[in-house]
Amino acid sequence: MGEKISRRTFLRGAAAGTMSVAALTALGGCAPQGSSNAGSGAAAAAPNETAGGSYDVMAQMSSLNRNMTEGAVAPATPEEFIVKMGDGALKFAPGGDPLGITPADFMLNKPAWLGDAPEIADIAGTESCDILVIGAGNAGSVAALKAQEMGKKVILAESQTYDEYDEYACDMACYNSKIFLDKGTPEIDPIDIMNEYVRKALGHCNLKIVRDYAFRSGEMLDWMMEKHIPAEYTEKYAKTSNYKGNDNFSGECAGQKSFIGMTQWRDEETNINMWPFVIRSLHASLENLGGKVAWGYQAQRLVQGSDGAVTGAIFKDIDGAYQQIDAKAVIVAAGGYGGNPDMRLDLSDSMRNLAWAYGADRTNPEMIGGMGRDGSGIRMIMWAGGTMEAGPRAGMSIGKNGAPGFAFGGAWPCFGPEGKRVYNESMYKFGSNGYLDTFPDEQLLVNVTDANWETYLSYQGYGHETMDRSSDYMVAEVRANMEAYKTGKDGFPVRSFSRFGNESSTMWAADTLEELADIVGYTGEAKENFLAEVAHYNEMCEAGRDEDWGCDPQCLFPIKDAPFFASFGTTGGQPSNGLVMLSGVNTDDNYRCTDGSKAPIPGLYAAGNTCGNRYGIQYGTPTAGNSCGFALTTGYCAAEAAVNDLG
Repeated sequence: MGEKISRRTFLRGAAAGTMSVAALTALGGCAPQGSSNAGSGAAAAAPNETAGGSYDVMAQMSSLNRNMTEGAVAPATPEEFIVKMGDGALKFAPGGDPLGITPADFMLNKPAWLGDAPEIADIAGTESCDILVIGAGNAGSVAALKAQEMGKKVILAESQTYDEYDEYACDMACYNSKIFLDKGTPEIDPIDIMNEYVRKALGHCNLKIVRDYAFRSGEMLDWMMEKHIPAEYTEKYAKTSNYKGNDNFSGECAGQKSFIGMTQWRDEETNINMWPFVIRSLHASLENLGGKVAWGYQAQRLVQGSDGAVTGAIFKDIDGAYQQIDAKAVIVAAGGYGGNPDMRLDLSDSMRNLAWAYGADRTNPEMIGGMGRDGSGIRMIMWAGGTMEAGPRAGMSIGKNGAPGFAFGGAWPCFGPEGKRVYNESMYKFGSNGYLDTFPDEQLLVNVTDANWETYLSYQGYGHETMDRSSDYMVAEVRANMEAYKTGKDGFPVRSFSRFGNESSTMWAADTLEELADIVGYTGEAKENFLAEVAHYNEMCEAGRDEDWGCDPQCLFPIKDAPFFASFGTTGGQPSNGLVMLSGVNTDDNYRCTDGSKAPIPGLYAAGNTCGNRYGIQYGTPTAGNSCGFALTTGYCAAEAAVNDLG
């Protein structure tokens, strides 16, 4: 108890515990012996810089720690510790600034991808409007139309030309829309929706933005369909995930809630995604109301006044000339940064971790997947003083392994290369991917079911490829495929749920489990294990409790009635972050971009994938189509906010 303890040792203990820099600040203000006060030799010149000029935290910590050992004595009792903490004996930072570190120091190096805002002097033309919207994707198209409808003069600037325009969207999740309610889908309590999103986000989200989505996404979709999308388009192309072929699906599986609310826009005969065509009707409505779409306008930088307020933006047109659009408010809806390899590697925690986890070349974007916009909207906002949301910054889908039963979401019991069942199938997709990603490449995974295959699917967990998330015509096609099954090693095609282009998966069928094992490739001990595991699984189904993996009891059905079906494949592939990055810039509750002090930047708003704090650690969503639904709704709400601020 009387042993001496150095301040270096004390600091190590603090670092290993929960004492943050902010906590150290609270300890006070007297300078330690030999600390780097102003005028103290070499330390005063550059205490926190390396030879190259960038900040070196470890060097600074080491230097300070070496000078903080003299005279420190370990407290002998709790009371003595309290006294020492209270009387300044352990206060070690000058001026209340622990270690002499300022917030700016934590920007260790200015990222190469950010660069500097371009200096543009030669402006060929200038025009003005009330609200400028940058990006004619899902969020921007809705934002521009909504603002114009509310009485403001709007210009919607899009980098693509009119002829090349193509906006990707497949599933769109919007809750309590009339298109669902009119078809008999029960109304969902938006509080439940909001709370489920926040739970999956682990609280790492802007609650107001999530609330807007839960409460207003249906309103937004009704507004589009009733006022701006031709009725014949809705009747012909709008497909909803309100399949009512069974009453089994409870909306909750393995502790995870899911909600019906996914809409797709596709031609039933060709299965072609019609949304890029349909969204052009929003542009037509905008122009009919007096707004303008500036096609082929590539945003270069925002324009700011002397007070920092954003007053417009400068664009390069298709002829290479610079055009300036002045505005009272600017909504940036230019997408995320999934198409920028440098930004993905620097900003996405999961992207860097994938590269480490798989030994992939971290400089090779092809090794770690991803797609989407180039991040230009985010860079412009940061040049104007905006900030990126704090990590973790995840991608839409992290890793490379997954259940092989793609057609049906991997809901059936899953067996590995040794013939043994390997995980909890009721936690499909985002609940299981983390575990499946620990499996080695080229490992066999086999989903198995019997003649009661549809019963399994009726109770399965949530996901894009689940039966209760699909339209009637897709369910009918799957049933027809399964009824026309063929036994043998060649297998037979089955339509995949919720996929464009009439994609199908291969299924295999057999009259006995022994024959199915042979088709899959189980031999010797693996075959014996498989048959024994099925028997054991059936016993647990009868008991109503999965003692091995904890599968939700509502998903436990025995495999006993011929014919028997299997879907199988191997793990591996290219590690990927999925379609888009989930992070964006910081905004306040009204979609106003904020600076480092969380103060709004006057005149600047963000929507869609440019807008941050919509998700937590991953895309763990309770409805297929969440990303597109969020984009549309944030555009709708950001427009309202901007119009209301202008008055």
